[in-house]
Amino acid sequence: MRLIISATLLGIALFTGAPAQAEETMTRMEAVRRALGDDPGVAAAREGANAAQASVRQAGARANPTLDLQLEDFGGTNAFSGAGGAQATYTLEQEFSLGGDRRARRRAAEGNAAAAFIRAGLSRADLQEAVETAFVEAQAAEALARIATTRVATARELSAAVTRRVAAARDPAAARSRVAAQLAEAEAAEAAAIARANAAKAMLASYWGGASSFEIDTQSFERTRLRGAVDGTAPDIALAEAERVRAAALVQVERAKQAPDPSVRGGFRQLRETDSAAFVVGVRVPLPIWNRNGGAIAAARAEASRAGYEVVARERTLAREVAFLSSQAAAARGEIEAYSARIIPDTERAHRETRSAYAQGGLSYIEVLEAEAALAVARERQIAARLMFHKSEIRLARLNGAMSAASSVESFE
Repeated sequence: MRLIISATLLGIALFTGAPAQAEETMTRMEAVRRALGDDPGVAAAREGANAAQASVRQAGARANPTLDLQLEDFGGTNAFSGAGGAQATYTLEQEFSLGGDRRARRRAAEGNAAAAFIRAGLSRADLQEAVETAFVEAQAAEALARIATTRVATARELSAAVTRRVAAARDPAAARSRVAAQLAEAEAAEAAAIARANAAKAMLASYWGGASSFEIDTQSFERTRLRGAVDGTAPDIALAEAERVRAAALVQVERAKQAPDPSVRGGFRQLRETDSAAFVVGVRVPLPIWNRNGGAIAAARAEASRAGYEVVARERTLAREVAFLSSQAAAARGEIEAYSARIIPDTERAHRETRSAYAQGGLSYIEVLEAEAALAVARERQIAARLMFHKSEIRLARLNGAMSAASSVESFE
């Protein structure tokens, strides 16, 4: 028995081309940490938030004054042929915002910055969700590969036993061909399962651009508990609300543009011909006669209304998805517990009793094959239920805001 298992494990190592000793054991927390450490998408979202924050400072800046120099009455004809009668005027002009558009622009920029920072957090959360999902898929693939390896070992044992019984004329000769085909099928299934496990690890490692020469930690795959929701608004709803606030501020920006922003200028004029000087002052006021910005105001109001509806729509969508995922996770947990408490123990007992009865001549090899297939199916279905639970739990953590950083995985594990 030990020789058969050792040969099987050696075959796995040769098939995969991997070293017998893995470099390390990869946990879910470590996988998330590596992925978040150097992801260009997360970095881009972070820099976008920094840019939006810088725009807040710019939005509140006052208009710069304008210095104007005007030279008149020179280089002409007759009395103005030279520069002796030139007049030089120096003025400084400043625009004043009377409609509150500077404050409105700042509020709009603050809303945009808030939304940008939420998007940066969601970028991290989306990546963490993808990495955690890839991790549990790799865990499931590893578990299925182990089941396939176990089936090969038991198929070889049964093949040896049937061969002995055929030689002793206790089983028909066709039994040897039947179990040989069963063994070949088990070996092919094992090779496919190992290939899928390797592919799942490679997919996981692609999130940080590393090699897949590691062992997958399987302990967390056995746990079935949910991460608690964080206090406050779910991040997707918070983003929609920030966008609504920004849209409302943009309405005020467009309304403020209706009020004209006057400019005041002052300076002095130098008259060389009489060697005298005088002060000059002036006021410039735009007249909103033909364009009162009505179209832009209407568009901004419609966008604010759309943003308000978007908040409600996202709340309802989130509620539906959370309800579905919670039910799905509860159902998967119940299925896992049923397999752990009753189905797998009963199937294992039936398998042992069938093999014992076959060894004593009470049953045929066909019943043994059926018992082994039933046990493998029960274990595979439990793995499928665990995978469904973890995928539902991961998605719930992303939606309720528990997936804000790698530390959430640390507390979960």
